[in-house]
Amino acid sequence: MNNILAQHIVEQMIQNGVKECCLAAGSRNAPLVYALNATNQIKVYNWPEERSAAFFAIGRIKATNRPVAIITTSGTAAAEVLPAAMSAHYLGLPLLMITADRPRRFRGSGAPQTSEQPGLFGCYAHFELDLADDEKCNLDEWTCKGPAHLNICFEEPRESECKMIQVKRNLPDQWLNKPNVFHEEHLERYHNFIQIVKNPLVVVGALDVKNREIVIQYLLQLGAPVYAEAFSNIREDNRLEHLKITRIDNIWNTAEKNNYPIDGILRIGEIPTARLWRDLEEKGGQVKVCSISEQPFSGLSWADVIYTSLEKFFIAACERRLKKDFKFKQWVEADSLFQATLLNLLHEEPFAESSLIHSLSKIISPNSNIYLGNSLPIREWDLAASHSSRGYFMHASRGVNGIDGQISTFFGLSDPHKDNWAIIGDLTALYDMVGPWILPQITDTSVNLIVVNNGGGQIFSRMYSLPIFTNPHQLNYEHLAHFWKMHYEKWDCIPNNVASNHKHRLIEITPDVTSTDRFWTKFTKL
Repeated sequence: MNNILAQHIVEQMIQNGVKECCLAAGSRNAPLVYALNATNQIKVYNWPEERSAAFFAIGRIKATNRPVAIITTSGTAAAEVLPAAMSAHYLGLPLLMITADRPRRFRGSGAPQTSEQPGLFGCYAHFELDLADDEKCNLDEWTCKGPAHLNICFEEPRESECKMIQVKRNLPDQWLNKPNVFHEEHLERYHNFIQIVKNPLVVVGALDVKNREIVIQYLLQLGAPVYAEAFSNIREDNRLEHLKITRIDNIWNTAEKNNYPIDGILRIGEIPTARLWRDLEEKGGQVKVCSISEQPFSGLSWADVIYTSLEKFFIAACERRLKKDFKFKQWVEADSLFQATLLNLLHEEPFAESSLIHSLSKIISPNSNIYLGNSLPIREWDLAASHSSRGYFMHASRGVNGIDGQISTFFGLSDPHKDNWAIIGDLTALYDMVGPWILPQITDTSVNLIVVNNGGGQIFSRMYSLPIFTNPHQLNYEHLAHFWKMHYEKWDCIPNNVASNHKHRLIEITPDVTSTDRFWTKFTKL
């Protein structure tokens, strides 16, 4: 029965769009290992550790826009996938989690490598089946709008039997990426919002590449002020220059001071990473919010979301334009003055952390993939990165805003046809030190992993006075690079040329602590 079940699962994977999987092989999932070995329709990445493997799978989903599987053996190995399942749920990504299990009769027995695996992922598994013997599954029932879990119960595998597994050849790939549905009611809700508010601010979060141009056309037609995060990939578009607001800190007071008291937030795309969004939580009833997204999450306890196809929605919105005149020229002019003052400050403190990010943003080769791996690099890029367009493709994976799996996710989404750069914090690097395991399997891909070593989680240093929050340390990352056979460099300033002949680099950036403190002290006075 093991062979029949393993063959069925792999054939279902192929027919439902799975072309890649991350495999953490063990004895209990041996039938699946041999079934995968019997087909050339699924590329296999081998991993010794399941958590990093699952986050690498998330990166591959982002890169390929297709479902990717993570296959584990039984016991705690299955539980290692939970953090990635949580992230995939909130990102709406089709992560197929296949966990091998001991036969059902062992449940509750405490036998070795036996745990209660059905239901392990709770609400984070949008589709779930527990299979044994000759039971069948139909992955057509999975919407691919979030993770799925197949728990496969195998009898004790024997290699002599596993070697006999055969998988049908040239199976058809019947997978279709099912787009979100647009309804006229979505447009009516948006129209009601626009008609009510007098001084809206548009906040653009992460966007899919296919939606960027129609969103830009809509913003130009609407004519309201826009704050575009880096992951929108429209932050540097010069067509929006007359609408652009760049200063997000203390935005409520700044807008009011410039005769544009914000009474509505129109969110487009994924939930913003900016502090503004958390501030909104305390403004329920004071500020109207309209969120338009391809994910069903509002990011607030008191608001809802228009869950729709962005492309279809904004085509319809542009066709049925609502004419309103928003008076925010004074605010844009004040924001331009702020940008000029900020640039002066960045030049005054060239070794401060934000200044290093600014310099880096001007020298990475055009059209590179850039991945920001945790909150502080994200906020510093949004604040300090150049607004000149260099054609960067900005990425992040902020499902639950955790710092785990960031290196693996970056390697997963890296493109062999581009330069790929990640900027992550020192503690984020510690969280995923297994990630570079995959490098020998992606030798054709150029990756530059920047670790900003500021001695701990410095995002907390301006929030709490107790040092325990920052986890201060005196570590360096040279030996980590050598361990994984990555070329190592250490920068305390950004060199004039960051190009390299080395395919896999770990670059440790060490900001000047005193300069960084001076920068933030001066910044608070701007």
